[in-house]
Amino acid sequence: MKFQKQLSQLISTDDIIKTIPKIEIFSCAKDHNHFNRRLQQRAINWDMIKLAIAYGKFQYHSQAKTWTLLDKSLHYTPYERFIDKLRGLRIIAVNYSFDDTLKLSTAYWAYDLRR
Repeated sequence: MKFQKQLSQLISTDDIIKTIPKIEIFSCAKDHNHFNRRLQQRAINWDMIKLAIAYGKFQYHSQAKTWTLLDKSLHYTPYERFIDKLRGLRIIAVNYSFDDTLKLSTAYWAYDLRR
């Protein structure tokens, strides 16, 4: 079975991922399609984003919320066998939402963590 399908099946049964807040895309007036275009260019899908938010290391950086998937984040989880493919995924969300909704602005691979 391919990686994407295996990941999707695991995520569909994960109770931790079911408890993450609602996710929306933050779009700038100049570029409404920035987030979706970046996901496609960087081979990142929505299952990976949900996984990063549920299991990634959370930090505030430059007044934005960030989640980064590290090796130690995925140890002793069902996703441990995918560590090499998920290491370094970073999600950025803007920090001005009036409710629990996460407004994602971009996602990328932190290549310094992938070595």
